[in-house]
Amino acid sequence: MINLFSILVFISLYGVSIIGGKRGVIFYIFGLLFHIGYIIYRGLVLGRLPITERHDILLVVALIVALSFFYMYKKISLDIILSTLPLFVVIFCFFGIFQERIDTIEPHMNSKWFYIYMILFILGYSLLTIGSIAGIFYLREKAILYEAIQYRLTLLGWLLFSFSLIAGSVWFYLVYGVYWIWTAKELWTTIAWFYYSFYLHGRMIELFKGRPASLLGSAGFVVLIFSYIGVMPVLGSPWIQF
Repeated sequence: MINLFSILVFISLYGVSIIGGKRGVIFYIFGLLFHIGYIIYRGLVLGRLPITERHDILLVVALIVALSFFYMYKKISLDIILSTLPLFVVIFCFFGIFQERIDTIEPHMNSKWFYIYMILFILGYSLLTIGSIAGIFYLREKAILYEAIQYRLTLLGWLLFSFSLIAGSVWFYLVYGVYWIWTAKELWTTIAWFYYSFYLHGRMIELFKGRPASLLGSAGFVVLIFSYIGVMPVLGSPWIQF
């Protein structure tokens, strides 16, 4: 109950920050501090990095997305940032609330390859999300800088996501004796990877740019959310859930 209350506190602060201006920044910063405090608390409770199950993973992704505020603040109007960024942070936190909180770790997860996989996965998903946000900024303001930021962030996120799949395959082989299995979850992870590959390739060869590129890149957020959260409730998956 205390955990739920703590999460609702920083979700509320993030939500109120949408008012913008200096007051919005103050609410946002306080939400960020409470958020950081909760992640630290979870790490102390678990005695390890809180990245081994969905509840914590989603909240860590939300924290990294929230921290992108300081990167964007130097390049993008404050009111534009606060009108969009907190919404994405709240979405991840909201989904995190409804995931089972697990305070133990399975023996097969206690591996350096698993931690490498999850760290790269979290960073990759976070950067892809931040890229989607930058794309929305472009769609609203038509500033070329925002579309360029979207492309760079998406490229870096895709690279980290790709490396996470390699590390995850190595870990999976060490645990189960196979590198990959085609469950619904793995299928949609592959779809997400190809989706962003198509966006990056098309953007690089200028098959599309500007508004079409930003629309395609920003829509990738929906693919990410479904591939990670929506697949098992909708399609089911017989394997591990993290």
